[in-house]
Amino acid sequence: MELLKEARDNDGAIEFGVNDEEVVEVLDANDQEIPDAAYDLLDARGAVIEVTVADLEAMILALKDKAPPLEQVRANDGAGNVISKLIYNTVTTFYVGEKVMIEMPTWNFPGGAGAWSLASKSLSHGEPSPLATFRFAEPIFIDKQQNFRVEIEVPDAEVLKDIQKIYGPLFIWVVLDGYMTRGVQ
Repeated sequence: MELLKEARDNDGAIEFGVNDEEVVEVLDANDQEIPDAAYDLLDARGAVIEVTVADLEAMILALKDKAPPLEQVRANDGAGNVISKLIYNTVTTFYVGEKVMIEMPTWNFPGGAGAWSLASKSLSHGEPSPLATFRFAEPIFIDKQQNFRVEIEVPDAEVLKDIQKIYGPLFIWVVLDGYMTRGVQ
């Protein structure tokens, strides 16, 4: 994935010298017996190996089950979006103590923040406004020293497997907004 990002940033390809460590590792891993003298000769003549974005994508997809999800390999090409996969295939539950206060599909809780674009290839969960958030009709009181938590469950096993294959960190923030009150002394 790092090489794919680098290739996209460098006009669609990256180049390796024949003596680059990555090239030698790949050739050795494929049991290609190439004498050191051949490497040195090619290197002296300035030979390079060009690897295109298409080549890297093919290598990544050849990993099959170990490959990152297609949403990361071909970002923003209509193949899908990690955010939409997460939002439309999960259930969010808010617990106070051990009591369920609310449990609904995650798409019922708009983000109210985050990136926003009107372009056809990007997605945000709700418009970036503090008013564009879910609000309870009645307040929920959390007593002092009482535990509370939010859980996001992925009921579909295939979607969970795809989310678990994401390359790099995936941070999910849940913000509970409210008022802290104290009794009059």
